[in-house]
Amino acid sequence: MNGRLGATTLADAIAAILTEHGFEDFDVSEVSGDLTGYVQGEVTSARALLEPLLEVFQVDVAEAGGKLRFRSRLKVSLAAKEITVVADTEDEVLWSENRGHDSDFAAEAVLTSYNPRLDYEQSGVRSRRARAESQRILSYDLPAVLPEETSLDAVETLLRTHRIAKRSLSFGLSPADVAVEPGDAVRLVLPDGTGPDGTFIVERIEEGSVRRIDARHHAPLAPSNYAADEGHRNGGGAVSDAFAPILHFLDLPRFASGEAASFARVAGFCRPWRRMAVSSSVTTEGYRTRAALDRPARLGVLAAPLTGGIAGRFDRGRAIEIELFFGGLSSADEQAALNGENRIAVKADSGVWEVIGFADAEEISPNRWRLSNLLRGLAGTEDAMRAGAASGNAVVVLDEAVVPLGLAADERGLALNWLAESLGQAGGRSGPHVFSGGVRAETPLSPVHVRGERQATGDVRLTWVRRGRIEADGWDGSEIPLDEPVERYRLEFLDGGSVKRAIEVAGPVFTYPAADEVADFGGPLVSLSLRIRQMGRAVPLGVPFETVVVF
Repeated sequence: MNGRLGATTLADAIAAILTEHGFEDFDVSEVSGDLTGYVQGEVTSARALLEPLLEVFQVDVAEAGGKLRFRSRLKVSLAAKEITVVADTEDEVLWSENRGHDSDFAAEAVLTSYNPRLDYEQSGVRSRRARAESQRILSYDLPAVLPEETSLDAVETLLRTHRIAKRSLSFGLSPADVAVEPGDAVRLVLPDGTGPDGTFIVERIEEGSVRRIDARHHAPLAPSNYAADEGHRNGGGAVSDAFAPILHFLDLPRFASGEAASFARVAGFCRPWRRMAVSSSVTTEGYRTRAALDRPARLGVLAAPLTGGIAGRFDRGRAIEIELFFGGLSSADEQAALNGENRIAVKADSGVWEVIGFADAEEISPNRWRLSNLLRGLAGTEDAMRAGAASGNAVVVLDEAVVPLGLAADERGLALNWLAESLGQAGGRSGPHVFSGGVRAETPLSPVHVRGERQATGDVRLTWVRRGRIEADGWDGSEIPLDEPVERYRLEFLDGGSVKRAIEVAGPVFTYPAADEVADFGGPLVSLSLRIRQMGRAVPLGVPFETVVVF
């Protein structure tokens, strides 16, 4: 009467829909799964009602003896029928297998449903991202009430089945061989041993002089266990009271192409996931929307302390252990890692975010990952690497879910109040959070390759190499572009923690006169302690490089 069907199993829901539409000959005994509720606001056909359920829950339908038979593809034992004889048609191959290109298949899946723990507010879950060339996303909007663990299981299964189905098989059978029906699992076991490996699910049969069979690859699914969060259904207050997202505001360096202002970013996650709008104000009122978080970020924490490492090449002797709140990671070949894949940001004890690349990722326990073959201190974050990070420090996977805040040039370094508001029906607000960004992307990088030589006159000649933030990875030019209006450096001579002399120079070379050395230190030294910074326009002093030059 009210268009709602609730507190039932998936098999009972299918049976109820069929019965209400006048179907009597059906069998749902091989359907598994729970369905807390199902909503349909319009009078429609049984097919329109069933198709979303069958697709999301991976239920196959076949007609056998005038009866519709429903069967859960991955939950019920599905013994494969061995095909030993196929039709040999003139000018046609016995069988053919097609493999789709990876770019034609999605890399992740999203499922939207109603969450009973949120007073039946609509919420979404997202699968782990597969390592794929494609950026496509499978999207399913199911008008059903599902517990979060059921939704997570379903969305992971949908993506897995979609990607496994890259392999498809076509072959013919004799018209008299009617034992094979749509939904059956089959394996080709030909006498010459040339059949394809694996099990295939029959999707389509075309009757004719031969029975033309089209099937897709199928693989058994291991049992999954998505534990529900501890807690109870919200019943005392508004559902907005439960909105407590994890938010990270990141002032990142230029680790990829883009405008400097775009590297002040925000990442958010809440469970269950709800889309968020991020707003800012210079005061505590008059907030202006700046960004929208349409997908959950893969956030986590360090599971073990992170100490300094090696910069400028792969660090193969150390590993990072992290715990992710959501999603997973995958390995990449070293060339892909060098070209920008697999980037994370780790918040150092100094508060600066270190950008780290990795080639190898291994899940060593549920949601706990060991990352190795590391690229440390990327985009000039060696200072954060040297500072180290304690266990429990924040980790953010740098992907499309980490979005720019949309800062203007005159907002660089300005402390603003930020709010995150749920875009769900019940609302909810987190904040204000005070954050100032846009500085790190404009900060000059520290120089490298500092060299010193004492000359015959007693003077010391110092040289170093400039680094750049913009288009500085090319190997064709004789020099990288200058990303500041003028090239200028601040050079400081140190004695312990005190500065003996500070000068500004217009190039990556300076001669320290012997007379100045005597005035500063009382005589010639066997080594000099130096601090060198490049000077900039937006940020006056860049990241320092400290070293000891030994003669």
